[in-house]
Amino acid sequence: MKYNNYILTALGFALLTFNANAKSLATMDEDFDISKVIFIEEDQDWELGFDTAKYLPENFDPYSGNFSVKAINFVDECDEIELGFETAGYLPEDFDAYTK
Repeated sequence: MKYNNYILTALGFALLTFNANAKSLATMDEDFDISKVIFIEEDQDWELGFDTAKYLPENFDPYSGNFSVKAINFVDECDEIELGFETAGYLPEDFDAYTK
């Protein structure tokens, strides 16, 4: 019993010591302005081991800025998955995964 009291006393003392030595969080007194952040861009030369020009469209320019998200062809393969059991018994009544 004495041994447990010594351990609990030591743990309590350690927690109080850590708490007393903890530094308070620094708060920002002024608003953060993202335009004041200095960004250092590193020039990185990537060597992929093959010629990428063969796999890109003619006159491809990644910096031209003429890109539309609508140009991406999205293929949705909506295959029916058979789990081997009826899932409705495990879901709430009127459950619809596509509504909030």
